[in-house]
Amino acid sequence: MYEHLLFLLYWFLNSLALYLLGLLFPGSVVLGSWRLTAVEASIYAGFWLTFFVWTMWEYVLFRKVELEPLGLRFIFFFVVNGLGIWLVSRYAGYTGLGITSFWWAFVLGAVTDLLQVVAWKLLGEKLKG
Repeated sequence: MYEHLLFLLYWFLNSLALYLLGLLFPGSVVLGSWRLTAVEASIYAGFWLTFFVWTMWEYVLFRKVELEPLGLRFIFFFVVNGLGIWLVSRYAGYTGLGITSFWWAFVLGAVTDLLQVVAWKLLGEKLKG
């Protein structure tokens, strides 16, 4: 049950970050398509980003890779979030998320990474208990 709530929280945070960054940088981060509004695109792209990050984390846990120092875990999620955003944006016609260059994937990856770390620090332990 706890993992489902954490997944939904990350999905919400990722979608919110994508939406806000789309509003702040409309020339570089484009949300929406002919069939998706900006809100729908941020929710849909946020889901696929969360799904990708969650899958990569489960793979790391399955392989028993230790990411103990917080800095190493932060770098791992920075790379995974950036790669996930780049992959989601490659299918912009379906997901509704477009970026002007791969550098924006790293910028968005850093923002989503920070939000995930804050959410984990603030709510992760509370949701477990």
